[in-house]
Amino acid sequence: MADTKAQSGENQPDVDWLESQYNVRSYLPDHPKTFARWAEQSRYARFDLDGYWNQYFGESEAETVDVIPGKPGKPLLIFIHGGYWRSLDKFDFTYLAKPYVARGYSVALLNYGLIPRVTIEDSVRQTLRGIEWLYRQADRFGFDANQIVVCGHSAGGHLGVMSALAFWPLWASDLPQDLVKSVIAISGIYDLSPLVHTPFIQKDLKLNQKRTRMVSPALMPKPTIPVHLAFGTKETDAFKEQSAYLASHWGLNPPLQVNADHLSICDSIADPNSELFMLIQNQLLLPSH
Repeated sequence: MADTKAQSGENQPDVDWLESQYNVRSYLPDHPKTFARWAEQSRYARFDLDGYWNQYFGESEAETVDVIPGKPGKPLLIFIHGGYWRSLDKFDFTYLAKPYVARGYSVALLNYGLIPRVTIEDSVRQTLRGIEWLYRQADRFGFDANQIVVCGHSAGGHLGVMSALAFWPLWASDLPQDLVKSVIAISGIYDLSPLVHTPFIQKDLKLNQKRTRMVSPALMPKPTIPVHLAFGTKETDAFKEQSAYLASHWGLNPPLQVNADHLSICDSIADPNSELFMLIQNQLLLPSH
């Protein structure tokens, strides 16, 4: 992703600028309160929801998913949490499920291994493994396997878009290429090249040029399924440019702009009166095939 602001001098990265743009917690000093509120809301939500908690789908303890069934035969919404691939947990986001389950949709909240215990490539593979597991468990949980929609925020937005790029029949020969019908990616990073020069995250990611190409959706051809993007108007220029660049590169609809910052945009996911909620619901309403 070309970004002149990230360069200074003889094509040297402007590290201070990159840190100011991508280090979310540094420019949102109240983030601990936000995380605590999410956790509290989600704890109460689990009292109200009849879910299957901590279902293991892989070989590691990190590979778990919560499934909250809706009405039989309705679509499944899979939510992938953010946290720069290295923090947070699906349990912090149970509250997002309530308005969708109330409308009859099933919701799955997916965990994946976190860096530095795993690599980002591992996180991608574990995400795909979780989506495959859910597809194969459709009869058990009662949702329509032909109507699976993925939504992710921040790092989860990146992982969601990577799922749109998956060659599912190569992953397993009996899987359909359109296993995922649509992806909504919110405030994600789609070209990871700038992170190579961003110390606060590179110390854990340990990316190089080759690995960056392998995990950057914006450096890959457009997928065959619909991808929709959104970001907050109060986010940094770098996060806005990440979504704008991917939309332009792939010829997508312009990203939905939400009156929110990088964290508060999550509340719009659960707000039935928001444009972001309507965007997600419209993807769930797409006809199955």
